[in-house]
Amino acid sequence: MAFWGYRPVLPEFAIEDPKEDFRTAAVIEQFHVGSKALFMPGGGFSWKYLPLDRIRGVIPGRESKDESSAMGGYHIEHPTIRVIYQGGAEVLTLDNKSQADKLFSLLKRNYQ
Repeated sequence: MAFWGYRPVLPEFAIEDPKEDFRTAAVIEQFHVGSKALFMPGGGFSWKYLPLDRIRGVIPGRESKDESSAMGGYHIEHPTIRVIYQGGAEVLTLDNKSQADKLFSLLKRNYQ
């Protein structure tokens, strides 16, 4: 895995000049949506990307976690978006519902 750079989720999904698309992308929490691709953190300072024209579906949802602390247990829910593409899926977990709605609408608009 590259410590720095941009790599496609699958080798055949490479796009031309991902750095420029990333530079002009809209930022929604830790995700970036450019005119050509969705960029996701890839470990270290690298980014993995999925071309928008390769997205076959987006499904909103929620992720639930039960946690415990010295004061007692608690429950956390985070909005998620499952992005489906030929050959796999990515689950994007966000902290804020309004940001998740914004990301969902951007992705849905771009794949239709």
